[in-house]
Amino acid sequence: MKRYADAVQAAVADASGLTAAMPQTVASPLQVGIESPFTPTPNQLQSIVWGDLVGSDVTILSRAAVMAIPAHARQRHLLVGTIAGCPLRVLDAAADTPLPEQPLWPSRTDTGLPPFHRMLWTVDDLIHYGWSLWRTGRGYAAAGTPPLLTAERIAYERWETDEVGRVKVDGELVGSDEVILIPGPHEGVLNFGGPALRRTIANLDAAANAAMNPAAYLELHYTGEVPLTEPEIDALIARWVKARRGDTGGVAYTSKNVELKEHGSHESQLLIEGRNADAVDVSRLVSSPAAMADATNAGASLTYETSSGRNAQFIDYGVKFYMDAIAARLSMDDVVPRGQRTAFDVTTLTTTTPSPTGAQTDD
Repeated sequence: MKRYADAVQAAVADASGLTAAMPQTVASPLQVGIESPFTPTPNQLQSIVWGDLVGSDVTILSRAAVMAIPAHARQRHLLVGTIAGCPLRVLDAAADTPLPEQPLWPSRTDTGLPPFHRMLWTVDDLIHYGWSLWRTGRGYAAAGTPPLLTAERIAYERWETDEVGRVKVDGELVGSDEVILIPGPHEGVLNFGGPALRRTIANLDAAANAAMNPAAYLELHYTGEVPLTEPEIDALIARWVKARRGDTGGVAYTSKNVELKEHGSHESQLLIEGRNADAVDVSRLVSSPAAMADATNAGASLTYETSSGRNAQFIDYGVKFYMDAIAARLSMDDVVPRGQRTAFDVTTLTTTTPSPTGAQTDD
């Protein structure tokens, strides 16, 4: 597919500038007994091909790779779950009130997946790739665009655009009335967040290495008169590595000709503060308050913040960012008639929860 070919060409030209132009897989959706919103399992041969092209040192960014970052996964779960939990409503644009009779498509998919999952994975697409695509089911109209009856999300791995911007699904061109292409509020974190995401992955690897090897840098210093051969050196190191992993209960052996020297150790402060800084950075990438990922900004201890204030900030500066982009696209004339617009019902987000102790009474 064109995305894969372009990504390979870009990788050969400049390995350090890899982005997420390549989807995780270009295969058709799995034909199974249930309908799943999840991405099909990627082809395992793909990682071998990429390793040959750009070397094993380069971290190939994919959705699976960044979802392994706990702070990013936390922000993603909060954003997609919050937005998908708000139903869509079609409003009279002039009166700014919901239509008395709502169309069917906001609450209907005609598939095995409910509208909740359609919106959840639409937001997921926008976060990671910057675009999402819906397939439409339309009624009959004597003139103009046929009314929209149903809509379903098409997995990102199934569609692409050609050199002139036409949409292709499973390799076949589709008409503009067959799909709704939804642009996100940014290009997708896989396309512009490479440096921060790779640094975060590297720091996570460093923390994992520190956990497995508390003494970071060791030297087995040989003091014998007869130099060791390369196989003997490799065997000695291998025994120590095995012992450090705990395979021998953490017990190792040295002869009188071998001395153990330690050269520095892991900076615990750097690992702790570095991981917190990474959590702040990935939160900034998705445009969501860092506190939602349990991260702390510099100087946060000087700022008093309530849970309700934090939630309001999440809605105003995180959730709304994606909601507005989706609602704007679903308010265009190929989705709803002129004079109408689509909006999210955020009542559940803004309604104050009653006190569990009941109403106040006089003493």
